Amino acid sequence: MGKRIEDWIGQYRHMDWAVLYMRLFAGGMMLFHNIGKMQDYNEIVNSYPSFASAGSAATFVVVTVAEVLLAVAIIMGIWVRMSALILSLGILLMFAWGGFGAGELEFVWLGVYVFLIISGGGLYAFDTALAPAKPKK
Repeated sequence: MGKRIEDWIGQYRHMDWAVLYMRLFAGGMMLFHNIGKMQDYNEIVNSYPSFASAGSAATFVVVTVAEVLLAVAIIMGIWVRMSALILSLGILLMFAWGGFGAGELEFVWLGVYVFLIISGGGLYAFDTALAPAKPKK
């Protein structure tokens, strides 16, 4: 049974290129998104909520730095599932805070992050390169 599953997975190794593309695309788009947010700081900083005596500017900085670090981790293929999970939880938190009228684009991002949670980093990720090779039986 295990050998058949390994053979089936081996037939679909070209899908790792699709995962690589999705990682590079999602991470790159998140970086460009954050560059745009930083450029429009004065216009959008007041739209962020204040948490636990920290002002909206502090919340903006924390969210932006976290999104940049998680996007870089996704691009590099380090902790892809955890990074995508954190980013998708952020989107769900935004829905809870702003309602489902936030927009269709957030649903697209949620779908991309769910894809990365399911697929992981793929063959061309640093996690795969750093993981010890499994001995063949």
